[in-house]
Parts: sequence; C-alpha cells; structure tokens
Amino acid sequence: MNKHFEDAWYYLGRAFDHLRIGLEEELAPLEAAMRERFGWEDEDDEQTRLDRFRSEIRKVEDREPVRTARERIEGYRKREQQAAE
Repeated sequence: MNKHFEDAWYYLGRAFDHLRIGLEEELAPLEAAMRERFGWEDEDDEQTRLDRFRSEIRKVEDREPVRTARERIEGYRKREQQAAE
C-alpha cells in the first residue's frame, strides 16, 4: 500500500480515538444524570465486568456442544501425542 494511504489510515484512526474521548468527556455529565435518575449501576468497576464475563463463559462451557467439542479436541491431542512418542 502506498505510504500516503498508510499515513492516512493511521491519522484517521487517531482522529476516531480523539472523537471517542471527546464524546465521552462531553457526555459524562448527561450519563451521570441518567444513571442517577433511572437508578442504573455505574459500570466503571472493572472487576464486576470481569466477573460477569467469567460467569457468561461458564454458562457457555456447560452446554453440551461445547463439552463434546472439548472432549473431541482432547482425544485428538492425546492421539497426536501418542503418535509422536
């Protein structure tokens, strides 16, 4: 790709990053007011988000297709390991 296009993509990405940051700053008071008015929780707690993500992953892992796929992969790996020995 032409260097000018590469530079343009880089600066376009930077512009979007600055746009996102600017919008977050401008809309922060409105977000706080809406959270207070409707009683929404503040989701700034990174650990809470991580815990929710982990619980969702556990729900998916408990499903039959996922368990079956894991068993098949483990069997494949065992066969590969035995063949290598």
